[in-house]
Amino acid sequence: MDERLRSAAQSGNIDALYDLIEDDADVLRRIDEMEFVDTPLHIAAAAGHTDFAMEVMNLKPSFARNLNQGGFSPLHLASRYPETVMVVDDLLSIDKDLVRVKGREGYTPLHYAAREEDAPLLLKFLEHCPNCILDLTIRKQTALHVAAQYNKLEAFKAILFWIQGSDKYLDSEKRRILNLQDKDGNTVLHIAASENQLEMVRLLTEIKKVDRKKVNRSGFTALGVLEAQARVDREIVNILIRAKDRPSMIRRVSYFTKFQRDIEEMKPDTNNALLVVFALITAMSYQAFLSPPGCVFQADADSNSTERAGKSVVKPYAFLMFYSLNCAVFALAWDITVALLRVAGKNIQRIAHTLCLVTCFCSGAALAIIGPTRATFITWAAAWIIEVFFIKLF
Repeated sequence: MDERLRSAAQSGNIDALYDLIEDDADVLRRIDEMEFVDTPLHIAAAAGHTDFAMEVMNLKPSFARNLNQGGFSPLHLASRYPETVMVVDDLLSIDKDLVRVKGREGYTPLHYAAREEDAPLLLKFLEHCPNCILDLTIRKQTALHVAAQYNKLEAFKAILFWIQGSDKYLDSEKRRILNLQDKDGNTVLHIAASENQLEMVRLLTEIKKVDRKKVNRSGFTALGVLEAQARVDREIVNILIRAKDRPSMIRRVSYFTKFQRDIEEMKPDTNNALLVVFALITAMSYQAFLSPPGCVFQADADSNSTERAGKSVVKPYAFLMFYSLNCAVFALAWDITVALLRVAGKNIQRIAHTLCLVTCFCSGAALAIIGPTRATFITWAAAWIIEVFFIKLF
């Protein structure tokens, strides 16, 4: 590179840049044709000269993806120092996918931020380009793997909490990210266990999406990896054992966990078809609250007694049996419908659950009015209990 151009980039002198271009119009093109080189953008980004960097990127956008002799892009270099954070912001404002440019050993700027434990920068990258969490190094490691391998707890927590709270991915995709295996078959949990990272292991085992039984290429689970070490942290072993042997209540509802997983991994067309089916079942079961079988007693103008007016003509035991089953069908169908609405996001699901509880209250009021006896209150209470139970499951 022309030493005058290097000097202009190091000092951020835009006028000097254009003086050089006026003298030699192909000066930037020749640099662009080189395979690995420190471009003026690399130099300006590392020095924190925002205006100069943006000027060069405007003239030669391809410089932003070029690697220098060390295997770094301009964003890699700008991410190293706090004083160059403005360059990072400006580069991302022009092309957010620069976060996904792979450099030495397949590291993206996100991987380096994880290794350097720069949590604010990690969140900035993830906010601009959520898909960068999927990028793998040559060892098939995500940024979460890197944070665990280098014992960077704050970076680890920042990435983990972002994955859990992100609305960019479905639960099935989050499960896949958390259980990705590197070239040795190790998940993040394997690495955290092998590094004796107590807090990391604790955080991971508290997440249902993390597969504790996953084995690496050596045939070890995370617990097996830990026990094979010369020095074993017994507290981590206990955490993994407790995570492996859950209480019986959790085992009893494992069917519903599998059901949730089936929904999460369902194809969109199948999801939409089932959504229509269960919405119809919900509507039909609710209609039964409003139009009881056999109708209701009518008021008799010639009679002094109007106690039975508006009450169901069905015998009490038959009424109770019918509506107990109908309440269960209504609650289950509604909750499956809400579970199928996962693509709309958690907020929509919460609103739908709230509407369901209100509808249960209204249906209970209808039962209290048309029920032949006070035993209908039992049906109403059962409907609420069933609905709350299913809300906890889904």
